[in-house]
Amino acid sequence: MFKKILWVTDFSAAAQKAGQQSLACVKCSEGGSIDVLTVIDPEDLPFLEIVPNPFITMAQEESVGERLEEEYKQQVLDQLTLKTRFLRDANVPITLHIRVGIPWKEIVIAAQELGTTMIVIGSHGKRSLEDILLGSTVENVIKHAPCPVLVVR
Repeated sequence: MFKKILWVTDFSAAAQKAGQQSLACVKCSEGGSIDVLTVIDPEDLPFLEIVPNPFITMAQEESVGERLEEEYKQQVLDQLTLKTRFLRDANVPITLHIRVGIPWKEIVIAAQELGTTMIVIGSHGKRSLEDILLGSTVENVIKHAPCPVLVVR
């Protein structure tokens, strides 16, 4: 029934429970697979406050920023690989995805692009004042998703 599951994780406890539920769901679908997605909010990217330095060029400054971003993405990928070991141990076909952007928008876009038949997401994760005031990632995913969304507590 749900052959192409998109498990969204922010590495929170609720997200890990959603991962376990993704595994249970994919086992009920012969030939199913799981796409695992984490979205890096641009505000979470490392930045370097560079004191003006007359001895380096603007291109060199940008290069440092790009290198820091790539290193951060690699750390996220390493964590994603670690947190998905239980899926590989269960012999479930998985594909890892990392995106940078507004989390709910990137989740919806990924679901559309990947042909997702169900999104599985934790009921809460990292919450900020902005989430409380403007609506949570989960609420926005539910409103805009192109497929059913399973919210796991």
